[in-house]
Amino acid sequence: MEKPSLKSAQLQAIHNMLSLNDDGNAPASSTSHMNFSSAPAGTSYNQWKILIYDKPCRSIISPLLSVSQLRARGVTLHLLISTERESIPDVPAVYFVEPTRANLSIIAEDCAKRLYSKVHINFVTKLDRSLMEEFGKLIVQANCLDMIASLHDQYLDFICLERNLFSLSNKSDSYAMMNGRGVTGNVMENYLDEIAFGLLSVVGCTGSVPVIRCPRGGAPEMVARKVNKLIAEHPSTSTNKAQHNRPLLVILDRNMDLITPIQHSSTYQALIDDLLSHNANRVEFTVNADNGRPSQKKFDLDADEDPFYSKYKFNPFPEAIESNGEELEEVTSRENAIRSKAVGGDDNDNNNATSYEGDVSNAASDLASAVDSLPKLLEQKKQLEMHTSILQAVMNEVAARDVPQFFELESDLASGKYKSDAAKAKNEVLTL
Repeated sequence: MEKPSLKSAQLQAIHNMLSLNDDGNAPASSTSHMNFSSAPAGTSYNQWKILIYDKPCRSIISPLLSVSQLRARGVTLHLLISTERESIPDVPAVYFVEPTRANLSIIAEDCAKRLYSKVHINFVTKLDRSLMEEFGKLIVQANCLDMIASLHDQYLDFICLERNLFSLSNKSDSYAMMNGRGVTGNVMENYLDEIAFGLLSVVGCTGSVPVIRCPRGGAPEMVARKVNKLIAEHPSTSTNKAQHNRPLLVILDRNMDLITPIQHSSTYQALIDDLLSHNANRVEFTVNADNGRPSQKKFDLDADEDPFYSKYKFNPFPEAIESNGEELEEVTSRENAIRSKAVGGDDNDNNNATSYEGDVSNAASDLASAVDSLPKLLEQKKQLEMHTSILQAVMNEVAARDVPQFFELESDLASGKYKSDAAKAKNEVLTL
């Protein structure tokens, strides 16, 4: 049996949370986010509910579940915790937020106002004991303890973009934070704690305790020690250290290989990320419409569900262009062939069919099979046309920004061509 991926493990945890953490009556199809209609009547799986999250937790859910998939889980509304919200007293609310003082204050205020029938509170990471005590006082003072149905530390503080690709939440500025001037010891310590809790979330989701390796000294060792301590204290992971085939967690400093993030690759995925607006698997760009006015395009890229993107994301950009054209032409040809059969078919086939009853049956069966395959073919065509638009947008940016010249200069700098002439290297960069 294939081991569940990191993405499927996080998705299952999100499903459990949206089922109000009542997995005792979970339907057999709950491991798939496509179908929840088979839930037993009266269980939490078919209850209507409201999802309330903050921006960091929204960024965790958005690559995993679309609006229609949330609705299939009974989520009628999904709102930011910081916005004004109306009272819906006959519906339970699921909170998925960071354990901050501001969020706790808003939740306590919502409970005091009795905006919802019950609240199910889910923190993305561990709730600190001091904050828990403060929250308890707020709830008791407002006399609304009966509003809280459940409270959980979910340990989901990472963004899963592909089956086994993740990014720690809100850590895009980590290099500047770790190497910038004026960073105090307390700020650095808190930042390392956040990284450690994020890695603990990954470990907790996989259920496998890793062997941790890192260079001695500096931030990597500090993070490694913090993660090791958190694993030892966590009840669901501390008992799994004796398992066989433990994964390897390597923690390194970005400065060990500084040239890699500076260089820009010419693969399809890399150019999308470098030249277009690309965040949490969503790509956005502007195109000129037929009337000459600019139009904003938005597409969601999912390497796990999109065969073309999965196959060509690491391929050279020209190869992706060529393959897109070939596959789109093939799919269009197959579509036309199916439609022509459905309309009238071939005259020779019809003449043969009148002569042989077996041929009539075979022809009808082939036609039914072809028509049944049409929706899947149209979906494939839609995906390929989406990539055609993205490829065209990337090509426009490549031409407008002289990307080939930048790529050539980066390669020369990385290979040491200007090693003995720093002034020339600087002049070349400024000229571009």
